[in-house]
Amino acid sequence: MPIASTRDEAVSRSSVAVAAVAHGPAAATAITWALADEVPVALMLNSEPLAVMMASPADLKDFAVGFVLSEGLVARHRDIRQVLVMPVDGGYSVDIAVDPAVAEAARRPRRSMEGRSGCGLCGVAEIGEAIREQRPVVPLALDPAAVARGFERLSEHQPMNRINHSVHAAAWCDPDGNILLAREDVGRHNALDKLIGALVQSGVDLGDGFAVMTSRCSFELVQKAATVGIRGLATISAPTALAYSLAREAGLSLAARWQDRIVLFPTTCTQDA
Repeated sequence: MPIASTRDEAVSRSSVAVAAVAHGPAAATAITWALADEVPVALMLNSEPLAVMMASPADLKDFAVGFVLSEGLVARHRDIRQVLVMPVDGGYSVDIAVDPAVAEAARRPRRSMEGRSGCGLCGVAEIGEAIREQRPVVPLALDPAAVARGFERLSEHQPMNRINHSVHAAAWCDPDGNILLAREDVGRHNALDKLIGALVQSGVDLGDGFAVMTSRCSFELVQKAATVGIRGLATISAPTALAYSLAREAGLSLAARWQDRIVLFPTTCTQDA
């Protein structure tokens, strides 16, 4: 399984063409359908196993960087020395090199993580580990027009979804809603991790803008966003009650799309009125 030399090549390799039959009112038609690919990705920390995740085989360096940061395993991007992506039988291995002290801290408590593409609680052994203490962020005053602009333009930044129609996207918007960067994956958590990894490697200020996503707002997305300092998160569907509660605790501003309107959720109790 060779590594794609460009991102466009990686995106094209993230789908598998199969024969299918489309049935309509008039007749059945033979078609070729592109299915979203997902492969095991073994994440390593200093060449020791950290997690095995199911993910789309694109932007894996971004994924690894975003994962260790959003899970709070590595505190700062500058603590990451190098990331090596390697094809292996049946999937990929991604080795993240950090200082030994950083690696030791990341393994306390040790988590043996195996993650499905839709999984956001990989390797959590006890209920108390599921919900981390929230990192507080300064609430962002989301502009409904900017959020609407981000949603309106999101499809323009989904090349993988244009092929297979079945992957999630996470995009970064400036305060006016202009999309600066986007990433896609079969899993919504993976898409956000890839976006985070791409942003920090590009030196983007995560406090100056907001993320838009094609999924519902689960509490894991809130935890990941707040952990890295993202101040605003807009999703196609509304947050769960737990996601909303944790967002208020962290100060993270949430928004969702409802019909042709944008719904903003109070960030703190003082905004309820």
